[in-house]
Amino acid sequence: MAGDTMSNVEAIQMMERCKHEIRDLRATVAHLKPKADAYDSLASVIRLLPQPSQGMSEDMVWVLDKRIRELQPKPIEAAPQG
Repeated sequence: MAGDTMSNVEAIQMMERCKHEIRDLRATVAHLKPKADAYDSLASVIRLLPQPSQGMSEDMVWVLDKRIRELQPKPIEAAPQG
């Protein structure tokens, strides 16, 4: 089933697309965040929403960048002359 596997080049391209999409979505979220914060403030004043916890998750762009670096071919170092 060799056709079912993904080459490193294909994996890197896919991860690059994912990374760019995540960054685009982060920009959209940053644009919408003030509106969401205002809504949450109003909702908490009229007691419509419970206060959510502020947990942090792993940064997927960092994970994708790390995996891309691992899969990319290493540059060949020139032999020392002398």
